[in-house]
Amino acid sequence: MRWDGSFDGPWSSEAVEKYRSGGFDGLSVTPGSEWNPASLDLLKDLPGLRFFNVRTRISDDLDAFRCETMEDLTLVTGSRRKIPEVVQPNLRSLCLTDRPGLEVGSRWPALEGLRIGAWRGVSLQGLRCTGSLTRMHLEGRRQKGTVEGIESCSSLAEFTAINYSVEDTAPLGNLSGLCEVKLLAASPTPSHGRVSFADIASPELSKVWISNARDLVEFQALRSFPKLREVRLIECRIDEFGMEQLSSLPSSVDVRLIDSIDS
Repeated sequence: MRWDGSFDGPWSSEAVEKYRSGGFDGLSVTPGSEWNPASLDLLKDLPGLRFFNVRTRISDDLDAFRCETMEDLTLVTGSRRKIPEVVQPNLRSLCLTDRPGLEVGSRWPALEGLRIGAWRGVSLQGLRCTGSLTRMHLEGRRQKGTVEGIESCSSLAEFTAINYSVEDTAPLGNLSGLCEVKLLAASPTPSHGRVSFADIASPELSKVWISNARDLVEFQALRSFPKLREVRLIECRIDEFGMEQLSSLPSSVDVRLIDSIDS
């Protein structure tokens, strides 16, 4: 069910009745000039809610975390209130902005997809992920940090870090199921530290995008990825050996070098 504050007006008892009588199990809210909620206590009246989407500034959005039936939650509110110590056992997909209490394992044990905007972290240790997580997307604030802690995400297949400079890719070497790796640290984000293709030597790897790396090593590992189909290197320093290895990749691999920097 969709509710647009500019078109449908303020949330009301009639809205609750429409949800219940219509047999809905999901709600997408768009506040408008006629209605901009101060909290999400309206969710308490929606039984069996499995999907919820809201993208507007809301200070008190904690009721979204108290819904045990939730499976897919997009909560882009900018709230910095600490996530309550509750468990949402059915949640599979979560998109939100960074805030205190983001401990994946203890709050969302079945989570498969995680996207965090305005992320402030300098490692992944605090996320305490679980083996169920297969997709992680972090949008940093141009900080430099590590990927330590990613080892707990043993089933991770897709990892994207934007505006986050990785000091060393070594922790990625513990993940054998990676399909896509994107490490995008466009200037003015600091350049990445050591980035080794051997650290992402997963037999499943099909796509790797890296930007703003000055210490790219072990290019020869790319030749050992049977499913590799796409390589993007943007504003990266590539030495003569690296260029030779990239040139020797099979024609099935689409290699694109954008504003590369010679060593």
